[in-house]
Amino acid sequence: MASLNTQLANLTTTRPGQCLLSLNAGQALDLSGVGAGGSGTYQLSLAAAVLDNRVYNLLAGQYLVGHAVRITNQDRALAESTFASILGGEISAQAQQAAAVSGTAACVQADGSPYTGASLLAALPAGLRDDELANQAIEQYLLAKTASLTPTALLAYYLANPQQFVTVCASAVETTDKATADTAYKSLKSGTPLAQVATAAAANPAVQARSGQAGCATEARVLQQLQVPSVTAGQPIPPIQSNGVWIVYTVTSRTPVPLTQAALTIRQILTRTTANQRKVTATVLGFARTSSVEVNPQYGSWTGTRIATPTPPQSRYLLPFYVTTVTLPSANAPALSPATGTTGGTGTTGGTGTTAG
Repeated sequence: MASLNTQLANLTTTRPGQCLLSLNAGQALDLSGVGAGGSGTYQLSLAAAVLDNRVYNLLAGQYLVGHAVRITNQDRALAESTFASILGGEISAQAQQAAAVSGTAACVQADGSPYTGASLLAALPAGLRDDELANQAIEQYLLAKTASLTPTALLAYYLANPQQFVTVCASAVETTDKATADTAYKSLKSGTPLAQVATAAAANPAVQARSGQAGCATEARVLQQLQVPSVTAGQPIPPIQSNGVWIVYTVTSRTPVPLTQAALTIRQILTRTTANQRKVTATVLGFARTSSVEVNPQYGSWTGTRIATPTPPQSRYLLPFYVTTVTLPSANAPALSPATGTTGGTGTTGGTGTTAG
């Protein structure tokens, strides 16, 4: 119970913990996690979900022990780099979703900058971070064990998804005026050098214009973000409006990534396919059905594969309400009998072993 409460506190009262909680449970969850009983209590659904995950991870670890598998330091190092990459992608996706609805992402540091996967891991309370990395190492081993990672499988994925393994770099001319952006696009399309087009746009006193490197990304991501079917090195992309400005991108390079460099990424992708994750889950749950799991009844009951939460108590039984409404005994009231637990006589149900109130 103490370990669970510590984990709940780390998740709900620290900034990095709330970030991790939002990635695992979604932004609809109250990240404070405070239960109806007030400070020091937790939402029953949150406590059950965290405990459920702890039981699952414990079972997965015991499954490996039963098969004489030992997680090495190398496994942990790989799990840390993989987990940091996964967290970074989830944080980026969360930020995009929040921006689309003019909301605020949960994974923001105290100075207002977003966490990266690596910085989030570094900021987590030590106990929470160690637990997460240990669980990731176990999960990574099980996923790799059930996935098909042969050279033939890696090559097949590489050939079937070429846009994921092409790096596209681009420059941009950004203006506050659509007409200027249209002119810049036409000039670039006709072959005018980018530097000359950017200078002409900036020379217009009626608009604010700037240009520079826009960065590099996979071709698949570029096509998705710019909503175009294809890109060609040296060719501009029609003006796109974003956050009140007009941007004309020009692809400066398009470089295929060789299979030897892409192999590690492909292995991570194949191990984390939905189908492979279901295989691992089925394996652990199959082990769970033959295991003996006992759960404190206040958190629920073990069904064989998960925790079923109990019916919450009515609000009138919660501590804050009870403290404000209970009538304390007066100075002349009889004291409790230490021998029987009653107020000096027999209990209300008859006999001497019951309480009177």
